Amino acid sequence: MLRAIALAKKAINPSPNPRVGCVIVKHNKVIAEGFHHEAGKPHAEIEALRKAGKQAQNATLFVNLEPCNHHGKTPPCSKAILKAGIKKVVIGMRDKSKAKGGMDFLRKNSVEVVAGICEKKCKELNQVWLKNTEKQLPYLTLKLALDENGNTIPAKGKKWITGEKARKEVMRMRRKHDAILVGVNTIIIDNPHLTVRGIKSKQQPVRIILNPQQRDISKAKIWRESGKTLEITQKDFPRYNLKSILQKLYHQGITSILVEGGRFTAEKLLAAGLVDKLEIFQHNNEGSPPQLFGKKFPLEWKCNFEKDSLFSGFLNHY
Repeated sequence: MLRAIALAKKAINPSPNPRVGCVIVKHNKVIAEGFHHEAGKPHAEIEALRKAGKQAQNATLFVNLEPCNHHGKTPPCSKAILKAGIKKVVIGMRDKSKAKGGMDFLRKNSVEVVAGICEKKCKELNQVWLKNTEKQLPYLTLKLALDENGNTIPAKGKKWITGEKARKEVMRMRRKHDAILVGVNTIIIDNPHLTVRGIKSKQQPVRIILNPQQRDISKAKIWRESGKTLEITQKDFPRYNLKSILQKLYHQGITSILVEGGRFTAEKLLAAGLVDKLEIFQHNNEGSPPQLFGKKFPLEWKCNFEKDSLFSGFLNHY
């Protein structure tokens, strides 16, 4: 199951689908494996079954999410598993979406099914998809860079707080999300690109600017970047309710958002309980989780990028 999870992580951003990996074992030997690359491509089980071929007969299949049991862009994996002659299926977590039912289908057709293996890790892997399914809202990850004193603004004469390696990690974070969100002050003060640069990316994330008072940002460089930019003003949302804004974004196909705004935007979203995960870089941190705006959050050290430490923590669990 841990191997299936590792395979699932290879998918950069399969939105709106979950991350799924699959391993097929026979006589205690891995004979095939696969993962779901992106929406519209074969599911992990199908990719692994195609590689296994006739060897799948009487084998055991491990998958981190219950095999789908409905016709979407692809046929049901449950029927493909049965047809291939798999004798046992080991599942990490149940599917509560409209695709559920694979476990019951397989059991009714005499396939042995074991569920709940490494369930906590499987759920953690697919927090974005679980929130989408449960709340009909995009998953929000707040990314901030702090100096050694906890400030979010670079020292005078400096362009960035963190070093080059930490900034490259931010590019990888951007690539994994459907959209990047900032407040209008970030656009006016920093005039950022808000694009994925320096690493391969199939497409740029949607850029979202919260600009309730319709401040003039017509000359910002963001408008000259490839991809889509959304400016959200009180003209669109007279009451400017953040949850309503997120609901509309979700129904426009945005399932995950990386929030890169400044302190004002961060505090607004945190106060509204809309942030699901924190990714906090701090320069010259010796290993103790930083406070954020004078408050403690459930942060744990993740890794170092030279002089920059990355701390991560979940605020909501699905």
